[in-house]
Amino acid sequence: MLEYLGTRPDEGGKKHDIEVFTSSGLSVETREQRRVLLDEWQEDFREPFQNTNFIEVDVELSGDPGQDELHDALNAGFGSKPFVYARAGHTAKVYAYTDMKAAALAKALQRADHQNGRSRILQRADDGITARLKDAGVAGKAEIKAAVSSERGGQYFLQKFIRANAGVIKSDGDELPAGQRADKAAQALYASWKADFKTVEPRNVYHVVFSARAGTDARALLRAAENVLAEKIPDHKWAIAHHPETGHVHVHAMILARSESGRQLHFSQADLYDLRAAFAEKAREEGIAMVATSRMDFPASRPFNMRQAGAYERSKRDTRYSVSPTIAERVEAKRQAIFEAKTIAAYEAGITRGWQLTATMTREAMPGLQADTAANAFSAAIAEVAAVQRAELRAAPASGGEETSLSPSIEKVDTLINLTNHIQEIVSMGFSPLELRRKIADVNKAFDRIEGSLSKKEDKHELAGIREEMDDLLNERLNDVRVQAATGATVATDTERDEGRLLREKGQQAKTQDRANEQNPRQPDKRAAPGSAAGKKAEQQVDRVERQNRDTQRSLDDDRER
Repeated sequence: MLEYLGTRPDEGGKKHDIEVFTSSGLSVETREQRRVLLDEWQEDFREPFQNTNFIEVDVELSGDPGQDELHDALNAGFGSKPFVYARAGHTAKVYAYTDMKAAALAKALQRADHQNGRSRILQRADDGITARLKDAGVAGKAEIKAAVSSERGGQYFLQKFIRANAGVIKSDGDELPAGQRADKAAQALYASWKADFKTVEPRNVYHVVFSARAGTDARALLRAAENVLAEKIPDHKWAIAHHPETGHVHVHAMILARSESGRQLHFSQADLYDLRAAFAEKAREEGIAMVATSRMDFPASRPFNMRQAGAYERSKRDTRYSVSPTIAERVEAKRQAIFEAKTIAAYEAGITRGWQLTATMTREAMPGLQADTAANAFSAAIAEVAAVQRAELRAAPASGGEETSLSPSIEKVDTLINLTNHIQEIVSMGFSPLELRRKIADVNKAFDRIEGSLSKKEDKHELAGIREEMDDLLNERLNDVRVQAATGATVATDTERDEGRLLREKGQQAKTQDRANEQNPRQPDKRAAPGSAAGKKAEQQVDRVERQNRDTQRSLDDDRER
């Protein structure tokens, strides 16, 4: 990667060195300098490591399969990975090596213990094992009971499984020898499994490309890329270079994944969009008219990848190859820059606002350009086309004389808007536990409607992950509300907490002084005669002190509740 950044071919194809700039301000120009830089970076590289994920599963069998039938089904259910199992009646207990992320499963199991329910990540894992067992001819229900992701934990729970179950059988069909010590058997078995452990190559660097249209000032673009990296990932090392041999202006960045403090860098889809928006902002500061747009902003047809394009081209040359009509339509629509009418109708408001914002930012960055006029015109055109398309989609009669409903895209947008409104209400407004549970039920219904509108498996999988994260957030909010309702508490401000701390300190000082006075032998026990003026005064003083103590105690109790 570093050689790719620092070398470019000339007209004759011979590579020559180009300048590479680093996060520390150095300029790297030769192969030797790049080698020194790489040696420095390699000190922070993570070494390849073995996947040590293990799970313990209980399988409740519906029928009564034979031993060989059950053994073959378990091999299929756990992907022919090493495991041991023991059968007791209609229950098969399994301890297996797995490719699933055991750390995430263990965290989900902890949450399930407190929430009286299994999360979606556990349910998906259970359903996957159950489905594979069913495909292998054994009906039953699998449920993950434990998960561990370390070598030490894997050996410990293997030993515990062998000790707790009789007649343990290995994945090769052999039974563990009777009378053998559990620790010795677990140690030998784990050593035999190591050959099947998967080696994981950690990501040590990221490759990011920053590009602009032809004719853009390359040095200005390079400065914008450097500024956004310095702002977004200040504690990570990076190297950057401009490659001038192509038509469009672009720079390549190589980013060290581990920071100086040891934090590992991860780029989610949202992180990448934020990086694009920040890069566009830095480019405008350098005098480059740039905004961060997405496919929905145009609205362009869906993209295709190189594999789909290659298959489509082969199908046109050779009848032995074929692609689905959907892929062919997608490739042609993208190449001809066809706008999606349904997308315009569904997302018109957001697209129009986005292009109005584009015009504003362009006008501020480069006054006098015609780009802001073009953006405003595009915004108006989108709104006009959307109105026509929406009217056509609503009014077009179906074959049975009934009106067709809006496209799934429009219905999905409406559902997303309702879902967003529900979540904003839950987070920002105060509800009773009953009202909050009703709002959470509305959120779950909205998620169900969105899931029903998805057809692709990967889309449903992504939605399930989002739903699981949202469930955690909402359940945490519900627990807070329950605690507040049970104690009558409200959220305390910093000032209230400081006042409570002062009250506690004063109360403690008062108690200390009282104890000192009680234990002080020099204080005479002087009691005024009842009914006398001094006695009445003493009684009033006692009442006042007791009242002050009650008020102080009440304040302290309120502070603890807050």
